[in-house]
Amino acid sequence: MAQGHGDRLSGLDTAFLELETPTQHMHVGGVFLFRPGPDSTFTFEHFQRLVRSRMHRVPRYRQKLAWPPLGMAHPMWVDDPNFDLAYHVRHAALPRPGGQDQLLEYAGRILSRQLDRQRPLWELYVVEGLENGDIAIIGKNHHAMIDGMAGVDITAILLDTEVLGPDDITRPQPWDPLPTPSSLSQVSSVVRGVASSPSEMAMVAKGVVDAPLDVAAKAVAVGRGLVSTTSSLLGLAPRSVLNQAPGISRRMAIQRIELDRIKKIKNAFGTTVNDVVLATVGDALGRYLRHRHQVTTNVELRAMVPVSVRSGDPTAHGNQVTSVFVDLPVGEMDPVARLRTISERMGNVKASHSAVGADFLLNLAGFAPPTLHALGARAASQTRLYNVLVTNVPGPQVPLFTLGARLVGAHPFVPLAATQSLGIGLISLDGMVHIGLTADYDALPDVSIIPDLLAGAASDLEACALALHS
Repeated sequence: MAQGHGDRLSGLDTAFLELETPTQHMHVGGVFLFRPGPDSTFTFEHFQRLVRSRMHRVPRYRQKLAWPPLGMAHPMWVDDPNFDLAYHVRHAALPRPGGQDQLLEYAGRILSRQLDRQRPLWELYVVEGLENGDIAIIGKNHHAMIDGMAGVDITAILLDTEVLGPDDITRPQPWDPLPTPSSLSQVSSVVRGVASSPSEMAMVAKGVVDAPLDVAAKAVAVGRGLVSTTSSLLGLAPRSVLNQAPGISRRMAIQRIELDRIKKIKNAFGTTVNDVVLATVGDALGRYLRHRHQVTTNVELRAMVPVSVRSGDPTAHGNQVTSVFVDLPVGEMDPVARLRTISERMGNVKASHSAVGADFLLNLAGFAPPTLHALGARAASQTRLYNVLVTNVPGPQVPLFTLGARLVGAHPFVPLAATQSLGIGLISLDGMVHIGLTADYDALPDVSIIPDLLAGAASDLEACALALHS
């Protein structure tokens, strides 16, 4: 069997499908910027050939969802017999002058559209016509398919640590899609799974057939119980302009900060890179709220910070994530005091083992009927457990190229939940921290000012670090 064919989605990955609505997109991605050098041979045709030659490294990219009859189990991944690379790798160009604002506006439109569930859940857009001859690649993957850490791995197959030309592109490996399992075989697979589960799980499965209305009522009760449990553990996050219900459309804003600057601050005050990032975010959000005439005195916003718990197994697929919640002071205060407060709180979270596993928030049982699972997942997402999502993913600290064009920007796009208007994604690559801000188009029309606020917050912390040693 080809790797991944017939794999059934985990509870968490299924939740990302169930959570999706026209206003709550569940794809992740980003804007990747490349600067061609004198040895670059980057063209759209060469890039498409490169992707085709490496498809065997990511079998999931040629698989789509197959849903079992009557919704009696989670969907599975199956080979797409009609896979068409031209659909997934597309070509675009910006009108002159092709500046950053135009690119981000285009990216916002691309990222505002949901992926087609009848096809493999990913798309790449090669965008030319940028200033200085730069090239952008806008990527989208459904969150059910990949998490942040795995996204680095998949992006990396299109990147090289050396300059390669079209003559270095290998021939694609032969690929024959396996047939999609029949409805009968899918039912048999579910029955076998139930037979090997604990007796109470079999009773739950039996209840789906024997008493669907009763199961639905229990589903609502369990969903409410999930919200009650998580709320009692965490409490509701404070109300904020950052927590308006999102609409269909998105805006993007980006920033870059040298990783060495972050490390100097970290070393000066004995914290971690993540502590410095969160302190910078807290300061910048406070400045942004005051710009919008919001009171920030003694105000703290709760950040949800996903932490990967992937095993390092390169063949592992799906989401393996734990989330920690930390309150960020956003009022006007000494930058070092903010950093130390956040560092202490992050230390307390880790020491007390109070990280909340994503499976705890979104999965209801090892075997949960999808309807039950969907109601519980939606109930969790509708609750204002946090104000802003902040992801921070480490990447390789070496120059990276695609067909001789050097990667100079990698700005993540993160989905917005039912009560969030802003998400912040960071990834460190090649000596830089690349930041992507995802905002609801209508709720935060001035999100474009936040990148400068982040830069100012980082500069203030850096000045404090330099003063410490002067």
